[in-house]
Amino acid sequence: MTVTHHPHKSLKNLSYFVALAALLCSTAGSTLRAAESDSIIAGAQKEGELITWAVGEITFQTMVVDRFKKKYPFIKKVEAVRIPSEKLRTRLITEAQTGRSSTVDILGLSGFELAFLAEKGFFAPYRSPEANTIPEGFKDATGLWTAYYVNTIITAYNTRQVTPKEAPQRWEDLLDAKWKGKIGFYEEEYEWYANYLKLVGRDKGLDFMRRLARQELQYRGGHSHMVQLLAAGEFPIMGVAYAPRVSVVRANGAPIDWAALQPVFSTAIGMGVYKNAPHPNAAKLYVDFMLSREIQQEIWVNAAWKGSARRDVTPKDPRWQGVKVIPLDLTIAQRYQEVAKEFQQVFKPHGS
Repeated sequence: MTVTHHPHKSLKNLSYFVALAALLCSTAGSTLRAAESDSIIAGAQKEGELITWAVGEITFQTMVVDRFKKKYPFIKKVEAVRIPSEKLRTRLITEAQTGRSSTVDILGLSGFELAFLAEKGFFAPYRSPEANTIPEGFKDATGLWTAYYVNTIITAYNTRQVTPKEAPQRWEDLLDAKWKGKIGFYEEEYEWYANYLKLVGRDKGLDFMRRLARQELQYRGGHSHMVQLLAAGEFPIMGVAYAPRVSVVRANGAPIDWAALQPVFSTAIGMGVYKNAPHPNAAKLYVDFMLSREIQQEIWVNAAWKGSARRDVTPKDPRWQGVKVIPLDLTIAQRYQEVAKEFQQVFKPHGS
């Protein structure tokens, strides 16, 4: 018997089986995710309540909570507490040192404090399916946290004192002699400082920082407070500012605007499940809801003027379209004391 080999038919059959295998894997994955989701919902129904400690204006947290309770009416009670990152970190560490387990389900905080608590084991791993839309750098590789909004770093200016053409367009522009004594600068700008040095190289970065320090900077405390001072005309330029706060104050009629200086950095405001959460399933459900496209677009971006790390969310200010942002490397938090000491030596904001 003669067997005739048809190569095109073999390739066709192979393609069929590859496609079938991919379909089966996809179906199996979807089934597992659906089963996990059902399990989380069943658990949350039994728990019936939730406690969150997080940064982010309470007005917008309340908007999220109201929608969450409407979608999941079996969650009868949600206690959302706004706590600044530094105070949240201190509270958790103090309670842990005294042997107490904090009565909270969700933690939401920013920058180095976020990375520090993740490293010290305060988060329970949970990989939300919504995190698939968020790029690396804005989520923890092991599932401990995911950015529920981002603070992109800009330079802001008072439009009554500086025209758009005069405004800095590169970080090096801050070194221009015309800005001497006119730049407001946060006295503990550690995250931006460390990441700038890492990106451009230590020698080049230190040279820039030392020259910037000779610009007779106007040191102040608190980014939000500094934006108000900028709007009042206390200084014409705020060297390092966060886009959301500047955008809100500008939208309310203040004479300020911003420029995104290259390289453009952005820091994650991350949310995760507390390691000893009394309501872990409700917490997972809340994380999924917080990261959903609907909540990201309608509340954190459109209402709150925040940035979203999701690829499918449209910025409220069209000027952000196409701007490449670099996530701050939060692992530098492991060298926090070293970074802080060097920053203080370079800038000497307290005259030390």
